[in-house]
Amino acid sequence: MEEEIKIYQDSDSLCQGFTNFILKLLEVYPHMNISLSGGTTPKAIFDYWAAHSRDVIPWEKITFFWGDERCVPPENDMNNYGMARDHLFSKVPEIMSKNIRRIHGESEPDEEAERYGSILQRKLLQYDNMPCFELVMLGLGDDGHTVSIFPDQIDQWNEKKVCIVTEHPVSKMKRVGLSGTVVNNAQYIAFLVMGKGKAKMVKDIIKDRELYYDKYPAARVHPKQGYLYWFMDAEAASEL
Repeated sequence: MEEEIKIYQDSDSLCQGFTNFILKLLEVYPHMNISLSGGTTPKAIFDYWAAHSRDVIPWEKITFFWGDERCVPPENDMNNYGMARDHLFSKVPEIMSKNIRRIHGESEPDEEAERYGSILQRKLLQYDNMPCFELVMLGLGDDGHTVSIFPDQIDQWNEKKVCIVTEHPVSKMKRVGLSGTVVNNAQYIAFLVMGKGKAKMVKDIIKDRELYYDKYPAARVHPKQGYLYWFMDAEAASEL
């Protein structure tokens, strides 16, 4: 695994840096399948793209998927697709609906995990008989979770299914998301992290990944044939 850490002074410079990163990838790939995440940092990126990148990013070369989704309908404020729709898709008509492949949070979770997994198997390149994203965007939870795999369900990380059903340890809300096997099958993985509250978790995972391998799902992000990037603001990187 090759790992690169990129640190920016503020949200806007991080968004610009990540945009430049995607533009460089699009010089290489004729088309990219990107797995989006929810959270505050992707929301900032979506707002940035809507305001500054409508005419910069070749949207027709990107198909958007999701790494995870809460099992609520798009109208619910907690729905990841709904957030992307409100902050990006509704403001950039150049993004065609056929290039948006959402997880149906309103559907029965186990059936939806099966349905979405089969879509990924059909639409994405395959590597080792599993879907291979060009890019997976990841958030980092305060508890070390990522793609809705929580510390108390860390055994699900190596699940051989494409998509799995998990449950928030406190609210018990179900979620549908990628297995860690699919995450680590990606060609590029990008953690997007902002804020002082994430600084210790960032330090633990980057400095002592092996120590936390069995504690934090995010410590298991380790692309087997690709590249891992960290895009962070100065506060998130303050303990490195």
